[in-house]
Amino acid sequence: MGYLMCMRMHIALEDELVDRIDEVAGSRGRSRYIRKAIESQLEEDARVAARRRAFGSLPDFAPWMTPEWIAESRKEDRREEGLDRGRKAEGES
Repeated sequence: MGYLMCMRMHIALEDELVDRIDEVAGSRGRSRYIRKAIESQLEEDARVAARRRAFGSLPDFAPWMTPEWIAESRKEDRREEGLDRGRKAEGES
């Protein structure tokens, strides 16, 4: 049988903040609520760090995105939507 190892911590929170936590989680659910909030923030921090690492990894201008490529891509989009023959796309009046 596995045991979950937990470390006890002492943190100082203002009474108003504790009251707000208790409103949502109840006084018996404080630890779980705070643990989930910390986990959520750590996950968000990891996502932000990954975006920062990825930023700049692609060139500002992709070599294949020439004006001709863009024009052809737009034509294909209009054909797929039925707009190249004067028809309106589905759902339009």
